[in-house]
Order: sequence, then structure tokens, then C-alpha cells
Amino acid sequence: MPYYAGARAVIYRTDLYKQAGIAATPRTLDELAADNKKLMAKFGNDSSFSAVYFPGKNWYAAMSFVYDYGGKIAKTQGGKWVGALSDPQAVKALQKLKDFVLASSRASKTIDEAHPQQALVFAKGKVAAFPGNGWEWGYALDKKLGNPKLAKSIGAFPMPSHTAGSYMPSFLGGSDLAVTASSKNRDLAVEWISAFTSSASETALAKKGNIPNTTTLVGINKANPQLAPFAEAAKFSWFVPATPNWANVESSNVLQNMLVSIFTGKKSVKDAAATASDQITKILNQSS
Repeated sequence: MPYYAGARAVIYRTDLYKQAGIAATPRTLDELAADNKKLMAKFGNDSSFSAVYFPGKNWYAAMSFVYDYGGKIAKTQGGKWVGALSDPQAVKALQKLKDFVLASSRASKTIDEAHPQQALVFAKGKVAAFPGNGWEWGYALDKKLGNPKLAKSIGAFPMPSHTAGSYMPSFLGGSDLAVTASSKNRDLAVEWISAFTSSASETALAKKGNIPNTTTLVGINKANPQLAPFAEAAKFSWFVPATPNWANVESSNVLQNMLVSIFTGKKSVKDAAATASDQITKILNQSS
């Protein structure tokens, strides 16, 4: 049973946006790219400034582009898994991603979003925005590690889609509850989970800052500027291929290596995507 969810939105500096002449949050990906151009023109003389902090190995955010353009990481075909990053929709998305990142981000192309932690990079003042989880808003303001002085100049909005009127799908993480097959008190356990995930319990959980487990409750925090953007982003989501072998794709760094090759120019988008697709096909169909 789903317990709560987590989704990414764009966490940004409202003051920097204002100084760059940006009056409203973007409604499309192209509008966001145009806003980034304004930010780079205003603050880009500082070689460490990024309109959007996007390190090269941030595959969670990168794959959102792929799904936004109708692509997938992998698909089933003839009873087997097939890597799909070489499909035209995915290649188009990855090219758009490359153009977006190279124009807007000065983050290293060979690191991920956790090393260093992107919210703390944002807190240092030379980043206008980054795609992050709701908890990263608070982490950026942490009294010991972050910068609490940013509290009055921080906001968030769902990552806009390339299609007007929609949002870019966000990786939907979270937590699940389950009863083990060997449980000696299955009925009691099921009853407990039912109570623990009731509408009343989920409402209380949402008010503490988490995204509830059902879309019927997702609007609970619509008046809260810190919580609402992430709940809204959760309405448009994607998830990894549902197969046990997916863990082997992650541990092999297939997506991360593909992105580094793309951003550093080591390979063309098409060639990097083809290599990753072949690796994904092989790994997902391996026998245990």
C-alpha cells in the first residue's frame, strides 16, 4: 500500500528572478529556457553562476525530459525488455536536455546532484534554481549547513512541460507499506495498514509536509507556497521499469555514463543513447 510520495519541482530564488526582469514563473519549457537566458545575461559574468544547477549525472531530472517528450527508458516487446532511449522521442528529448543544460548550468558535467548536495550549493548564492525534492527547500535553509537568510527569497514551481498547459513528469518516489507473506497475523496487519493510511491519517501526514498517497488528497496544501508546487508536480509522474533487474541498471551507472558522454561531447546524443539502450536491453533480460 502506498504510504506517501515525493516529487521534484523547481526550487528558485525569487529575488534573482525579479532582478533579471522575470515577473512570473514559466508556463512552458521554452519560457523557462528564455528566463534562464535572462538570468545568465544578468549574473553570468560570475563563472560559477548557474541559472539552473544541473550536474551531469542527475539522471532523475534528466529522464523527466525523456518522458515529457513521449519517450521511455525501456519498453516490453515480444515478451522481453528493450532499451528505448534510442527511440526518436527519447533522442529528441536528450538533445533538448543537452541544449538546456549547456546554456543554463555551470555545474560539473561529471558529478551527481548529491555530491555535493545541490541544496547546499544553491544556499551559497550562485544558483538561481535547481530541480529538487520538497525536503531540499528546508535543507537549503538549514542553520548549520545552509543559509537561513534565504527564507524570504525562495519559492518553487512545477517543472514546466514543452507542451503548454502541462508539467514535465517528475520521478515519483516515496514509501510503501506491506504485509510479509510469512506474517502470522496477516488480518491484523492489513487492518493496521488500512487505519494507518486512512484519509484522516493521510491528511495529517500531508499537513506535515508529505505528499499523500492519493490524488483525492493532493490539494490539501494548495494554499501553502512551500508544499503546493511539489504536490502539483506529483500529478504528472514517471517511474523506472518494473523489473527486479532494474537495480542492476542503476548499479552499472548506465544512465549516468550516458549523460556524461552527452554533456561532455564524448559522444553524440544519438550514439550515447544507442549505447545506453543496448546496455539496458542486455541487463534487463539477464537471467538471475
